[in-house]
Amino acid sequence: MSLNLDFENCRERAVLFLGLDHNKASGRVRKKLLQEDYDPDIVEAVIAYLKEIDYINDERAARIICRRYSGKRLRSRKAMQYVLNDAGVEQAAAKKIAAALPPDEDSSLELLEAYYRNSKPEYAKALRLLARRGYSAYVSAQAVKSFLSAEEDL
Repeated sequence: MSLNLDFENCRERAVLFLGLDHNKASGRVRKKLLQEDYDPDIVEAVIAYLKEIDYINDERAARIICRRYSGKRLRSRKAMQYVLNDAGVEQAAAKKIAAALPPDEDSSLELLEAYYRNSKPEYAKALRLLARRGYSAYVSAQAVKSFLSAEEDL
């Protein structure tokens, strides 16, 4: 009997944490419940139940997180996967959503266009920006060369 009561208490707390905006990742809910000293087995049962009724959906949460990273906040696919994992999105969902993002070649150019809209960057400075955002050296070099040559054509 107390197991059912513990499950219900934990479930109610999870639903309160999620609120109407049930776009939080399962990892965030799990972390919150474990911080509140609920039994780990009950927490896992609650998470499984909430996923079953689609109250928690890591792919939905990942898509919403990805929408926040546009314009000057763009990241490479790999960097976005780290962002999603850090936000509590399960590994499989993070990989799937990151793979659906635009290719690094396209998003790196988009980042440069957003960041250097009004000024022409130095080559090294633009490379550092792309490196900080998780782009490979090859993709970064190609994007900066393409961006700078397009700027010169104007």
